[in-house]
Amino acid sequence: MESYAAPALRIDTLSVPAGWDRIEILSVSGAGELRVNDFDHWSAPLAQIARQALSVDLDRRLPPGTVIYPRLPKPDGALGINVDILEFSVVSSQASMRASWVIAPAAGLQAAKRGLAVLHDPLASTEPAAVARAWSQLIGQLADRIAADAASLKMP
Repeated sequence: MESYAAPALRIDTLSVPAGWDRIEILSVSGAGELRVNDFDHWSAPLAQIARQALSVDLDRRLPPGTVIYPRLPKPDGALGINVDILEFSVVSSQASMRASWVIAPAAGLQAAKRGLAVLHDPLASTEPAAVARAWSQLIGQLADRIAADAASLKMP
């Protein structure tokens, strides 16, 4: 994104729907009910993984040095981004995510920028690997939206 002129940014918080906030990867049964997979697990809590993945995806979309990773201190003047994944659903052939975010500006910038998106990704199956892939794809789409919003912030 060559036209990016806003300050560096960091994903300060990211939350996931309570039903998905677990170590087990959920899948969907033929009847459309969520099923806990005792043997298929995320490598860390889902919100933590999603926050890290979103940071990596933003880093790939924005100029070098723009993204501050979650465990690093946020310098003065950096943007803070808070993300709430409101809903993640899986149906037989599609995963969807509804997410909201707020970009909290550094001092002297315009008011906070709020965003809301409903994102979709085709789903080959409802097995755990496909569900994990869908999360990854949708987090990438979310990064596109957040990067565009951050790039649109006006410098004083």
